[in-house]
Amino acid sequence: MLQIRILIPDPEKRHALLFECACCGVRYAVKRRGMKLFDGDELEGEICPECLLAGPAGAAGKVRGRLEPVDRNKKEPDEQRGRTQWVRLLSRRARLLEETPSFSLAARQAAVRETRERR
Repeated sequence: MLQIRILIPDPEKRHALLFECACCGVRYAVKRRGMKLFDGDELEGEICPECLLAGPAGAAGKVRGRLEPVDRNKKEPDEQRGRTQWVRLLSRRARLLEETPSFSLAARQAAVRETRERR
């Protein structure tokens, strides 16, 4: 089961931090609160507000969507190893998301606030 931990950026840095979402792969700016996915104490990556608001099942669907093009485009044997590790990582992440019943209320509220800041 995955947990969300909220990251509050350093107020001294006036520019927004850029992260890449571990679910959809989109790069996004963090204005007030960033959110990180953890499996126990192991960091899985950052999660964007849109994936967090989609819930664990929606975020798992986005991860599986990233795997579809990889399955269709078979690469040369020498590229197989790196691609296999990436596929394993994303498959594991999707499975962990599917096993997560829901994200915490605090995390969902932080995601809503963050999306309001972008407007």
